[in-house]
Amino acid sequence: MSTSNAQAQIDLHRALAPRYAYRYSLPFSRLFQQDWHAEMISHVPSGAGRVLDLGCGTGFFLAELDAKHPGAVGLDISHDMLRVSEQYIPGARLVTGDAERLPFQPGAFDVVFCKGSLHHVRDHVRFLANCREVLGSNGVLIMSEPCNDNPLIRFARAVLYRKSTHFDEGDEGFTRKGIVRLCEQGGLEVIKVKKYGVFAYVFAGFPDHLGVLKHIPGNVWITRFFLGLDRVLCATPGLSLLGFHVLVIARPRA
Repeated sequence: MSTSNAQAQIDLHRALAPRYAYRYSLPFSRLFQQDWHAEMISHVPSGAGRVLDLGCGTGFFLAELDAKHPGAVGLDISHDMLRVSEQYIPGARLVTGDAERLPFQPGAFDVVFCKGSLHHVRDHVRFLANCREVLGSNGVLIMSEPCNDNPLIRFARAVLYRKSTHFDEGDEGFTRKGIVRLCEQGGLEVIKVKKYGVFAYVFAGFPDHLGVLKHIPGNVWITRFFLGLDRVLCATPGLSLLGFHVLVIARPRA
């Protein structure tokens, strides 16, 4: 990560750390995040033990990973985010570091998770090449990133990133084809791509930005309904264009 962008991301996430803690404190939002995490974790190959959460933020996902894979490691560039993680996973194995300069030995991990990390860096290929480097020969990268296949979502995201102080203007989403191409340039072979999140993503995922659902009785049950509906939409050709995130599973190219 360039020095200027790295400092910009550190400053941005220092301000956002309390918002993340609030986001995960609401039951309906926590339900959505847990479903998202379960979808990602479902792609972990059997026998995998050494796990890295790259860009772990406040550690909510890392806590779930560590419960299933004890000793999971979390890395984030924001020390303020990592401090918040102590409430979710006391005693976690945390590293403050830059995703473009990973402080790990080659082949150190069986699985690298990246939940919304890639779009925060500027050299996407270098980021992905580093992921490949720290993966064992049979390792996998499991990544979820903002998807811009839908022109309306792409436009809304561009406006949000430019107008809101809670985002960096240099951040961006990816098309399905674009992120696959980046993985290939980073030395990875993509083995699966799917979409995730439509209505539950919008209404339950980020109550610190859109808090309508928190004022509605039965919001947990509404979120459950949205999650089920989203699964149908994201699995249906044509309708999957509505997905807000693209989930990519890749492995080091031989």
